[in-house]
Amino acid sequence: MFGNTALIQQNLSHGGHGRNHSQRRYRAVQTFWHLYFQASLHTLWARISGRNSDLATMPANEHGNGRRLPGVQIIPISQIRGSEGRSQDFDAALRPRQTHNLDRWVNIAVARDRGISLPPVDLIQIGHSYYVRDGHHRISISRAQGQVDIEAHVTVW
Repeated sequence: MFGNTALIQQNLSHGGHGRNHSQRRYRAVQTFWHLYFQASLHTLWARISGRNSDLATMPANEHGNGRRLPGVQIIPISQIRGSEGRSQDFDAALRPRQTHNLDRWVNIAVARDRGISLPPVDLIQIGHSYYVRDGHHRISISRAQGQVDIEAHVTVW
């Protein structure tokens, strides 16, 4: 997990300053706030209507050792149902729910906009569903930009 963070920060530090960088950051910040407010409204409506808008928490009885699939897999984002430990930070549609996510979300969005190759996310597969171990922000951004699949290292439990 921390290796991915260091790689992203290292890629961001190589160039990308100036007007074009500022425009990218501005667009990313606007997108973050748009998604944040969408998540807030969706959460409010879900509470009023008695529905659940939460990103699922990985079942407690599923924690343990798993078998890591070889290589990188291409996973449909629509099959990602939950999180190993950050269910409160994102809603079920993987929109940000917490403002403390802003800087990291924006930095990753800018890196992606600049064409910087980001590492695959880490997912845990339980049945036909996937839970995020690492890569919540990358998945959120990918989904917001209309991407339907994502590269992932998958551990099957």
